[in-house]
Amino acid sequence: MTRRGRATAGGVAVLMATAMAALAGVGGPRATLAGNIAGIVVVLLLLVGAWLLADFVKRHGDEIGEARFDTRNKDDRDR
Repeated sequence: MTRRGRATAGGVAVLMATAMAALAGVGGPRATLAGNIAGIVVVLLLLVGAWLLADFVKRHGDEIGEARFDTRNKDDRDR
């Protein structure tokens, strides 16, 4: 993985940390069944999202970066 790929993989760590924080709320002393189901669904979606993001960064890490657009006037571009 390139240096940029490792840098963009930081988003995976953020999703994993968010999933663990959401998991901490599941099964608490005042948790309801609906709350537990919603929490588990959120955790699963975050984990799947982290896996998909990691796969995308692994395949396209060197392509991820700053977008640049030519904002010159059309007449200036033709010269």
